[in-house]
Amino acid sequence: MSSAADPGQLAEHRLEFDILDNGDIKFAFSSGNVARFEIEEIRFVDAPGLPSLVTDPSIGGFFIDYEIDGSILVHNRGNTRHGANNVLGGLYDIDFTVENGRLGYRTNGNEFFLDGLSLDVESLGTVFGVTEAGQLNLSMPNLKAELSVDAIRYSNNALNHGVTNDVTSGAPLASYGSLWINMDVNSDLLIAAGGADGLTGMTINSSNQFNRLDVAWGDDTDWADTGYWVGALGITGSTDLVNMTLDILDDEDSGDAYHGVGLALAFEQLAIDLHVQDFVLGETKTNIDQYVAGNPVQLKSLGSFDIALTYADSVWGGVSRTNKILVQAGGNTEAGNQGLRLDTQLSIAGDTNQSNFVYTDDGYSLMLSSLSAYVDGDITIDITADLPNDDVFFDGLRLGFEDLAFGYQIEGVRVAESTGDKEDLKNEKLGSAQGVQGLPGLLGSPSLEGTLNGHITLGAGGREGSEGITVNSDISISDGIMGSYLEADGTGNGIWLSGLNYDVHLRDMMLDVTSDGLKIYEGESWSRLDVTDFKIGERTADASFGGLVVESYHAGSETLISTGGAGDVCIGGVGASQGDCIADNGRWENRGDQGLTITSKRHFKSKIDSEGKRNRLTWHVGRDGEGTGSPDKGTGLKLIFDNYTTNDGNNLSDDFGIQTEYNMDIARAPVIKKSTGFDSNNIYGEEGWEKVMLPDGSYEYKAPSDMTAADIANRPVGVAMRTNTQFKELDFERVNLSHSVGGESTLLYGMKLQNFNITTDITATPID
Repeated sequence: MSSAADPGQLAEHRLEFDILDNGDIKFAFSSGNVARFEIEEIRFVDAPGLPSLVTDPSIGGFFIDYEIDGSILVHNRGNTRHGANNVLGGLYDIDFTVENGRLGYRTNGNEFFLDGLSLDVESLGTVFGVTEAGQLNLSMPNLKAELSVDAIRYSNNALNHGVTNDVTSGAPLASYGSLWINMDVNSDLLIAAGGADGLTGMTINSSNQFNRLDVAWGDDTDWADTGYWVGALGITGSTDLVNMTLDILDDEDSGDAYHGVGLALAFEQLAIDLHVQDFVLGETKTNIDQYVAGNPVQLKSLGSFDIALTYADSVWGGVSRTNKILVQAGGNTEAGNQGLRLDTQLSIAGDTNQSNFVYTDDGYSLMLSSLSAYVDGDITIDITADLPNDDVFFDGLRLGFEDLAFGYQIEGVRVAESTGDKEDLKNEKLGSAQGVQGLPGLLGSPSLEGTLNGHITLGAGGREGSEGITVNSDISISDGIMGSYLEADGTGNGIWLSGLNYDVHLRDMMLDVTSDGLKIYEGESWSRLDVTDFKIGERTADASFGGLVVESYHAGSETLISTGGAGDVCIGGVGASQGDCIADNGRWENRGDQGLTITSKRHFKSKIDSEGKRNRLTWHVGRDGEGTGSPDKGTGLKLIFDNYTTNDGNNLSDDFGIQTEYNMDIARAPVIKKSTGFDSNNIYGEEGWEKVMLPDGSYEYKAPSDMTAADIANRPVGVAMRTNTQFKELDFERVNLSHSVGGESTLLYGMKLQNFNITTDITATPID
């Protein structure tokens, strides 16, 4: 510990002690300067007493700068037990403020830290003592705290250490943006002696009840009306951790996967149940503050979310999965000896729909039902620097993945008008699960499994303003299988991509928050998706449509994620008003103010063979060993659409690209009976009649001429997707037909598609 400004000087603190008239004791404390508390190295050793070498693996170092002012009031309660857990100990009122703070993590001369940190804490009625069962108890029934961070900074200069400006250039260090957290929570912690192995260690049980939690990230903000924020506001709910053990144990892995002794964490169950009242994009801090204060304000909100996750032992694909993490010293071995490694096993159980995700948009809810998932492998964390002529490490916080097996799946979706109780959704009809359009890569699919390797590096600074996030990434998924559509009947039937291998590379993908929402600019991106079998039906079916290889290369592409869905739309006709729409035989719908819109502009570039970058689609059939799951990819027939690119016309620039807008809403929509007779629930209707929901949850069919305004307001709830895609010109250099024996020939050369503009409206409702 020392002065933050000068390590050669002391940290100065003042402590005042008073005994009050009622016997309470008051401790008042304050700082005389900004102090620094630092741990330079954290190592695990299997032979205590032996000296460590500077080259031995280390977690790295942590430091905190602070200027503190506050008090602790110790109540005079004698030797009586008190608190919810009948504790023998103290009762405290805690109140303090931290200013001019920093909290940082340093590895191999690089730093990631919170700068300009301020923290206000009030915890009245805090209990600290021992229960009758011999457990150490910390209970905070009235914990209120507010954290503000002016800038989240990064430094790759080893001479910098906890400074705002680079000591060499004098310029401000690059910033990811600002952070704000506000909470009101009831917290209870119980610690018992003894872990999972032997008599030493500890066992922790913890519960938290969030009366309110707000979390927001700001970009180029003045904490008022300049700059914009992404935030989860009005969070309520709970977390419950059961029997988490802490031990110092050796790595169970061997060979190259062995990384020594570490801190072993294992738990029986972790239940998370949270409700996010509003998720905002592109909002000012002034409006957020007004909202938190309870004043009326119109927010740019996607809607509300409910997250229920139960981490517990489960079985996936016949393999038992559990929850344990071994925290080890040393991250990626090529990044240096300092870093953090997490040998991770996690399991989310969803067999009874205890884990799910709910999105509510303008009073209508969508549940992703019965989420199950697991991960098993190593995750590394390093602060890295971009070196000359090096395409392995980049400036920023690096998350690495080493042979990380993973899988997730939902059973389907449930939709209904919100009752305010998400448990009611569990009784709604289960619908098929479909992929979400507009999300990059394989994101949004209802089922995905494979082995993950690579990294995601988060750098500081975006494309607009001085703050933001820059992403560089190289990711591969091997031996995978993906379900892009799953039936809801429990058979496992769907659309499956098996034998999946996916490589994707991102360079200078920049994220900024603007008044319009979250902007994503991709400097360069290229990927290769290789699918052995494209199947419709059972996951393990032998028959398939053959293999697919999709190679993609684009540069300068842009995506905007914003609040609000389609709003007012004309379905099946053209018209900017309800009257014009109906006159054109369309159906006018108002889908509300909330929802999600994703707009994108993609520029497909010409191939660079030497770097493995190109746009090409290959369909492969007739291979030797078809139906075995491992056909010979060097045999059979291939149809190849090669080197497709976008431009604004023949020999013109590529400014327009392919532009797509996706609007997603949860809304009511007409469901038309396809044939006359009784349906599967023995409800009669004639062809062309509409389905109308009744107050008790049942339904009836009514002729279009008999539909009233009340009937229209009680149409079934579904997921409404509107998509508009446009491009000026899409060029294909050639379309080839290739056979492993007969050779390759060109079917079409110089094919062009021009002036494309199409809008689709799809609403998915559960089938009865």
